[in-house]
Amino acid sequence: MLDNALNNDTTLVELANTMGFNPKEKRLRCMGHVLNLIAEAYLYGQDVSDFEKKFKDAGPPVRRKMWRDRGELGKLHNLVAHVMASGKRTELFLALQRTENVGITAGKRWKLVLDGGIRWNATYSMIRRALELKQALNTYAAQLRVSTDALDKEVYDEDYLSEAEWKSLEIIKDQLADLFHVTKALEGNADLKDGDCKASHGQLAELLPVFEFILDHFEKLEKQSKAGVFDNHIGIQNSITLAWNKAKDYYGKTDESVAWIAATVLNPKFKFKYFEEKWTGNEAHFIKSGKAKVKKIWEDVYKQETVVPRAQSPPEAEQPVDYLAGIIDKVAPVASAPTRHSSRKDQFAQYLEEPVSKIPIMDYWRSRESEWPQLASMAFDFMAVPAMSSECERVFSSCAKETTPESSRLSGRMLWHQECLKNWQRRGAISMERAWNSVPLSLG
Repeated sequence: MLDNALNNDTTLVELANTMGFNPKEKRLRCMGHVLNLIAEAYLYGQDVSDFEKKFKDAGPPVRRKMWRDRGELGKLHNLVAHVMASGKRTELFLALQRTENVGITAGKRWKLVLDGGIRWNATYSMIRRALELKQALNTYAAQLRVSTDALDKEVYDEDYLSEAEWKSLEIIKDQLADLFHVTKALEGNADLKDGDCKASHGQLAELLPVFEFILDHFEKLEKQSKAGVFDNHIGIQNSITLAWNKAKDYYGKTDESVAWIAATVLNPKFKFKYFEEKWTGNEAHFIKSGKAKVKKIWEDVYKQETVVPRAQSPPEAEQPVDYLAGIIDKVAPVASAPTRHSSRKDQFAQYLEEPVSKIPIMDYWRSRESEWPQLASMAFDFMAVPAMSSECERVFSSCAKETTPESSRLSGRMLWHQECLKNWQRRGAISMERAWNSVPLSLG
C-alpha cells in the first residue's frame, strides 16, 4: 500500500525522509541526525566541522592540545585515552578500582568508555562512566606525577581534573541525560519477544511530541542560565544557548513535512488538538495548511482504496508507562467524553469529530479497522515509518560483514533472505529451531 501511495502522490515521498528539512536536497533527515546536531552544538560549539578537519591532519601532541583547549570535556578525553592506550595502563587502572571505587562501583571493576566517531552518545557514556569511576581516575592521574615518561607528566600537568571541572562534567551529564534517553528510545530496536511481536518505540507519530519535549528542556535550561544558575560555568551557559538555538531551528522546519503532521494527527492521543494547543504563536497559521495537506492525502490516496478488514479486536488495557510513553502522555491533550458522529461523513471526518483517546495507538486502530478500514490503512502506513534509520543501518552493517571474499558467490537475494531470517529470529518473530525440528531429516 505504501509503495502505491508514494507513486500516486509526491507529497508522500516525505514518508521515507523523516526529519530535518534540507533546502538543498528538498528532503528530510533522520531524527537521529538532528538529535546528534543538537548534542554536538551543546558539546562542541559551532566549529565542529572545522575541528574535525584540523584534527584529522594533526599529530598526537597537537591533537591532545586541541582536545585540551575545549575545556574539561577535552581534558577528560585525553585522560581516558591515556588509560586505554595500552594494556598495561588499563590493568593498572582496573587494579586501582579495588580500593578506590565507591558508590555503585564499589567492589566492581568497570572499563572506561572513550568517545569518538559520529555518534555523540559515546561522549555522554564516557562522561557518565568517568563520573562513576571518579576516585580511581583521580588516583590514576595523581600517580602520573612521579613518572619519568614525558607523556605521563604532560597528562598530569595539563589534564588532571579539578573538583570544579568534575562538577561541570556532572552538570553536562545531567543536562544531556534526557537527550540520550530519547535518542535510545527512538532508535526502534524492537524486542519482538515481548508479547505477540510487540515492537518498541521509534514511530514517526512520536517525533513531534518528543521534539517539543527536547525544546522545552533546553528552554528551561536557558532560563536558568539567564537567572544566573550557571554563572560559575561559562562554558555550560554557551552550550545551552547553542543547543537551544539548534533545536529551535529544526523545530521551525517541522511544518515543511506533511508526513510529520499526518502521523501526529493519526495518533488518537493528539489529532489536530495537539497543534491547536501547541502552535498558538507564529506557528498558528500553519495549522490550516496542514489540515488541507492531510485531507488531500486521505482523499487522493486512501479514501477510495479497497481494503479487506481483519476481525475486530477490543483495545487492550493500558500497559505500564515507560520513559518515552511518559513524555508523550505528558504533552498529549486532555481526553474528553465521547461524542456521537454522523454516519454520512467520511471516516476521516468521523475520526476527527471524536475526542482524543488515551488508548495505545496500535490497539486503537486495530479496534477501529473493521469500522474505518481505509483510514486504518492510512494510519498503519504512517505508523510504519520509523523515527530513525538506526535499524536499517544495523541491517546494512550486518550484511556488509557477510559480503567477504570467502562468500563472494552469495547472491543478493540469498543475502536478503539471510538478513531477514536473522533479524526475525533475533527479535523473536520466528523460531528457526522449531521450524527445523518440525522437518524430518533424511540421511540417505
